[in-house]
Formats: sequence, structure tokens, C-alpha cells
Amino acid sequence: MRLKYESESYAVIAKKLKVSAYTVEGWFKFGGLLKEEYDKYSNEKTALLGVLSDETLAKNSNIASSMLVALMGSSDDNVKFRAVKEILDRTRGAPKVNNDQQGLFGTDLSYEQILRKAREKQPPPDG
Repeated sequence: MRLKYESESYAVIAKKLKVSAYTVEGWFKFGGLLKEEYDKYSNEKTALLGVLSDETLAKNSNIASSMLVALMGSSDDNVKFRAVKEILDRTRGAPKVNNDQQGLFGTDLSYEQILRKAREKQPPPDG
């Protein structure tokens, strides 16, 4: 069961157990000898991985948040934009997608093109 859970092919499992791949496949198909036990094993392993993932996320969420905030200070506008977008999406929820829109914000422009246009509209600094 462990080999199947680790995504080994029926052929590899069969070779290790010295039986045919057809036999191994039969064990795991609906109504097969190991189907119910494998499903139980798989569900338990998946639940355990979920708990471990949740613990890891809980321990490191402050670090991840701090990193996103730090990225807002990047000299690269694209990095800043993506960091801000990520923070807003996570705190306020991602915006609803409108299938009528084309490109970014209803345009065919990329992030870089929008930033360039915004910079062009800014008045020159006093000199």
C-alpha cells in the first residue's frame, strides 16, 4: 500500500513483490482485495500531511507576511505591485473575475505598460 501511495506503478510494485502487474492492479481496483484498506490508508496519510502542512503554515505565516511587506520596498515596480496585490487578495479577497474583460483591468495592457503610462502622466519633479 505504501508503494502505491508513493505513486509507484503497478509494474514496479509487481516486480518488487514478484507477482504480475495485472494481479497488483486487481488488488487496488473497485472490489479488489486491498481497495478498502488502501483508501483508508491513503485518507489517513493525506489527513496527516494536511495537519503537518497546517502546522508549518501556522509557524511561518508571520515570516511570510513580513517578507511580502518587505517586497513592497523593492526597487522593481513589478515586484512591488505583485506584493501589494498578494497582500490585498489575502486580506480583502481576490477580485471577482469578469469574463468580459480583456487583459489587465479591462485593457490589453501588461503591468509594466500600465506603470509606464502612469509614470508618463506624472509631472516632472521641480528642479
